[in-house]
Amino acid sequence: MSSTSKTNLTYADIFAVVGKFIAKKGLSDVCVMEFEDGMVVVGSVSYETSEEWNRRTETHVLSYDDLKRLAKGG
Repeated sequence: MSSTSKTNLTYADIFAVVGKFIAKKGLSDVCVMEFEDGMVVVGSVSYETSEEWNRRTETHVLSYDDLKRLAKGG
């Protein structure tokens, strides 16, 4: 991707949006990968059951359209 993607977002804009998305989802140990049509975000989520703390891995695929929508507050 060039400095301006299909969505007219710069990398700074994209990573600001991805950072907010990561915080909202409560992800830790995060990996962000770019692909042809957007970004893949993989991270761990901690949660408590009645007996113990657990972790699960979540994978989110965000298209450039998704990123643009999130940047606009949607």
